[in-house]
Amino acid sequence: MGSVLPWDVYDEGGRLLLAKGHVIISSNQIDALIERGLFATADTKRDRDKVPPPAEEERPSAVALILEARRGLQGTCAPNAPKKNFPEQVMRMRRLIQDACRQSRDAALAMILLGHEERYSIRHSVDAAVTCHVVGTALDIQEPELSAIVAAALTMNISMLQFQDELQANPNPLTTGQREAIARHPQQSAEMLRQSGVTDETWIGAVLNHHEAMDGSGYPAHKKGDEIPLAARLVSMADIYCARVSGRDYRPSLRPNTALKALFLNQSGAMDKELAARFIKATGIYPSGTPVRLENGEIAVVTRQRDKANAPVVSSLIGPRGVPFAVPIERDTSRQQLYGIRDVVDWSEIGPVPSLRVLWGKEGVVN
Repeated sequence: MGSVLPWDVYDEGGRLLLAKGHVIISSNQIDALIERGLFATADTKRDRDKVPPPAEEERPSAVALILEARRGLQGTCAPNAPKKNFPEQVMRMRRLIQDACRQSRDAALAMILLGHEERYSIRHSVDAAVTCHVVGTALDIQEPELSAIVAAALTMNISMLQFQDELQANPNPLTTGQREAIARHPQQSAEMLRQSGVTDETWIGAVLNHHEAMDGSGYPAHKKGDEIPLAARLVSMADIYCARVSGRDYRPSLRPNTALKALFLNQSGAMDKELAARFIKATGIYPSGTPVRLENGEIAVVTRQRDKANAPVVSSLIGPRGVPFAVPIERDTSRQQLYGIRDVVDWSEIGPVPSLRVLWGKEGVVN
C-alpha cells in the first residue's frame, strides 16, 4: 500500500483496470487486482535476446481525435482566421470525427456528456457533429451527403459563436435585440459559408434550415414537414439534444434519457417523430457516459451500446453500500433482475467524473 503501480494492469479481456503510476491506497485494491488483474514478465534469456519488432506508430485515441477537432474548429472559426481553403479545413475536422467514431463510437459519444472543459460554442458544435455522424451512419446516409451534414453541424452557428458563449453565461431573459440576432443567424451563417467558398447545397441548406420546425413554428422561413430537408432535421435534433444535456452557468443539464424522451414526446409537433425514434435507437436510451443506478444498488457508467437500446454494458464504480470499487466492474444490464438499470443519476451522487482512460482504455487517453 502507498506504492506506485509500475505497469498498466488489465483484466482477462484486455480492458485497462488501473494505469501505470496509480497509487495503491488500500489492501482491497491489492486483493481486487490479484483476483482480476494480469501482467506479464519476460525474464528468460530467450525473451531477453529476442529482437523487438519495430514499434508501430501509436495512433491518437478516439478522445484525442475529438479534442483535436475542437481545437481545429476553434482556430478555423476564429474571427481573424484566414478563410482560404475553409471548406477543406472543416472537412479535416469532419474526418477527425469520423475516425474517432470508427475507433470507439462509445468514447466519442461519451465526450458529449463528460468532456465539458472547452469553450461552450465550439464544444457544442463538435458534439452535434459527432451525434450527426452516429445517427446518420445508423440511418445509412451515404457520402457525400453524410459529410455535408456533419460539416453543417460544425458550422451551423458560425455567425454567432461569441454571442452563443455570452448567452451560455447569461441567466437573464433574452432581450428583443438578442432574439432578433438569434433569428438572423441561420441566414447569416449560410451567407458566411458561401463567402468562405462553400458550394455544397446540402451543407448550406442544412445550416439555413436547422431552426425550421415540422409544424411551421420555426425560422427563418417557417417551413413545414417535408419542406425541411432531412439534413436540416438531423442537425436540428442533434443541436437540441446536445444543448439540453450540456449544463449552463445558470442551470444544470438534463439527464440524457430525459432529453431524448423530450425529442420523441414533443407535444407541439415541431419535431420529426419518426426521426426522433431512429435517433434514440442510434444513441441508445442511455447514451455512453450516462451515470445510472442498477437494480442491485450499484452506481455505474454506461460504457458500450448494444443492439438492445435499453440494455447497454456499464462499468460499476460504487457498490450498493456507497463504497467505491477499487477498479470498475463491467456489468451486463440485460440481466434485468440483478444489473438492470433502475434509473439515471446525477454526477453529484458519484463525485468527480472518472478517468475516460479507466472506462474506455486506450480510446479514452487524452493525449
